[in-house]
Amino acid sequence: MKVGAVIFDLDGPILDSFREGLRRIKIVCAIYDIPFNREHYKKLTELWGLPGIELLTQGLGLNEEFAKTTFYPAWERLDLTQPVPLVTRTREVLAWLVRNKIQATILTSRHREHLLDMFERIDLTRYFSVISTKFDTPYRKPDPRVFWYTFEELRDKFGIEKRECLFVGDTPADVDAGQAVEIETLLVQTGPYLLKHAQKLPLQLSNILNSIDDLPGWIEEHQDNSSLLPYD
Repeated sequence: MKVGAVIFDLDGPILDSFREGLRRIKIVCAIYDIPFNREHYKKLTELWGLPGIELLTQGLGLNEEFAKTTFYPAWERLDLTQPVPLVTRTREVLAWLVRNKIQATILTSRHREHLLDMFERIDLTRYFSVISTKFDTPYRKPDPRVFWYTFEELRDKFGIEKRECLFVGDTPADVDAGQAVEIETLLVQTGPYLLKHAQKLPLQLSNILNSIDDLPGWIEEHQDNSSLLPYD
């Protein structure tokens, strides 16, 4: 295939947010005297990948109003004051994509304002040509329509068609969404799904990566008739 753009899910592939996110949920639970035990940890792990409010209501049993107006904003404030670390070598991979004129985009259900603020703090905005947030699309994975905004932006700004897009996620919902919209889909193991879990998903083993650090190698192997600058 010809890879013109890579669409990244944010949490897991880019931000090392799975274990750190659970730790921060536990902190907010302690602030508001909300129980958090091993069963909650297990439930949240199983549900990881859902939009934040749904994750909190289903994983912790919170009512939606409290989750939306109190708990989730407290969680977001932690992310703003203490940015979640990037997955190892994320910047190197993004810089490699830029050098090879492959567009990098973000697909997330986070709030646009908070996301852009965080990206500016950690100097990440410059790597992404399209950022799709809950402000830009009403759809959520695994609904394939979640990609529509990104596809339109890539086509209008860069002439890149859907068939030239690669999607990198870390949950079954990501795999389902990518396959439903019929684009090449990769799964990284820096989220909740390790190889022993990922092998149960309808995905070729070669499309399961240890982390984003393996992405340039995958593209080099599958890119059609193109000379790419090396990834160091």
